[in-house]
Amino acid sequence: MNNPFTERSNCRACGRVFDLGDARRPSIHHFGEADSFGFSAIELMVVAGIVITLAAISLPTIFSVVASAHLRGGMNDLSGLFQNARNIAVRQNTISRVRFQVSGGECFAYVDNGANPTGLTSMVPQLALPRQFTKVSPPSGVGVPTPLTATNCGANSSSTLDSVDDTYFSGVGLPCEYSSGSCSGTQAFAYYFNYAASSGGTRWTSICVSPAGRMTTWYWNGAAWTN
Repeated sequence: MNNPFTERSNCRACGRVFDLGDARRPSIHHFGEADSFGFSAIELMVVAGIVITLAAISLPTIFSVVASAHLRGGMNDLSGLFQNARNIAVRQNTISRVRFQVSGGECFAYVDNGANPTGLTSMVPQLALPRQFTKVSPPSGVGVPTPLTATNCGANSSSTLDSVDDTYFSGVGLPCEYSSGSCSGTQAFAYYFNYAASSGGTRWTSICVSPAGRMTTWYWNGAAWTN
């Protein structure tokens, strides 16, 4: 019986002799050598290096986009709370108040009755701002944003901009100057916050309440306030 690994075949047409055993022997590849079915170790290392480099370049941009979305989301929620306070004042024909309070390391904004305040309880509409937010005084000094003006907040240039007192809404839904159980006139308010981004740095943001009761959020871009 012929051994298949030593069997030879003559090809009369081409004048060549084939060793049938060669076709059955597995080929041997050394580490690092390329073949038609894959990549060499060097090629894979080059690709991995390119991917790592691109990731390092794009990560700061990704972090910045995420921080901006988080910042705007918190301010939009705060604007919604102010609008809720205004709606409550109109529906109940009463004076509502928006007040800020720090509790447990978090900054809370809540709505209660302006004439008969209850304070921060589980029964009042409230919002816990993300821990990255800190309520601060109006900016002043070098290296900080310029303060918003009354005009920025929808008031005329001769109006004052209150950044200290709580915001009160009268029974007709207008922000007012509260005193001894009653509201008089209209008033513009502005509050400032610092946002500590996880990627580093501090961002400034603000919310305005116009004399007509319109809420506007502002963001400092390093040179000017933008919406």
